[in-house]
Amino acid sequence: MLDRLEFILSETFTALRRNPLMTISAVNTAAIALIILGGLGYSYIALKAQLDRLPEQFQVTFSIKPGTKLEQISESAQTLRRLDGVRRVVLLPKESEWEKYLRKQGVSNEYKDIENPLPDQLLVSLTDLEKTDGVRSKIESLPTFYAADGIRDAVEERRKVTALLEFVRWAGILLGVITFFTAGALILNSVHLTVIARQQEIRIMRMVGATNSRIRWPFLLEGGMQGAMGGIVAGLLLWLLAWYLSKRSSEITGPLLSSGGDFPALRITLFLAGVGAILGILAAAVSVRNYLRVNK
Repeated sequence: MLDRLEFILSETFTALRRNPLMTISAVNTAAIALIILGGLGYSYIALKAQLDRLPEQFQVTFSIKPGTKLEQISESAQTLRRLDGVRRVVLLPKESEWEKYLRKQGVSNEYKDIENPLPDQLLVSLTDLEKTDGVRSKIESLPTFYAADGIRDAVEERRKVTALLEFVRWAGILLGVITFFTAGALILNSVHLTVIARQQEIRIMRMVGATNSRIRWPFLLEGGMQGAMGGIVAGLLLWLLAWYLSKRSSEITGPLLSSGGDFPALRITLFLAGVGAILGILAAAVSVRNYLRVNK
């Protein structure tokens, strides 16, 4: 068993050293394919994270019936806080809202004694836009709800964001699948060229009595190593690209408007190395299997 493992490892590293141009070509091909896969994957994850934070900016506001006691308002707020999809509920006292309105309008001090026409309000912040209709229904059933003022929320904006989230989700899955198989096809072609270039070695191995299994394993390991090295190169290039774009963004928009998100270089590099290794092994398995079947 150890002799067989030693033979496989020896053949793999010998092939990598003996065919440096083919190795570099295979690694470059894998890196290019995995850069596309990793770049699209990271862009999708980053965009989805930004879109997932949008629901926090959507709020529902409604007025309290005039004359409602503070205890009743507190009970209504507690009822809403227990709902699924509600992040927080805040009381907007009419006195403070009236002062904000006067300051915004630039009203001078002599007009500040005008009777306050505003009612008390409750502001409901959401965590899930899909739960908005249920929250609205619950608000309308509250005894403290002032129906004359209705419920104020960005209905159209909510629908657009929900549709955008759904589109990004399915587009990300579709692009991921397409890119994965595209990367696999590119790596398959590269490994296939490697197998063809070494067909003389395969004939010699057969002549000395090597089985198909013993012929196949060095190629599988070689393809896996080439794919893993391509994944490492892709991860490093993506990290450099993300660093450059982040720096340029900070220079153009300033530190307050730049994204400030750290690129998870280690995780993405390990992920791409693993994906590259899997694709390399699969591509080598298909190429060697087809070659051995045709050249029996």
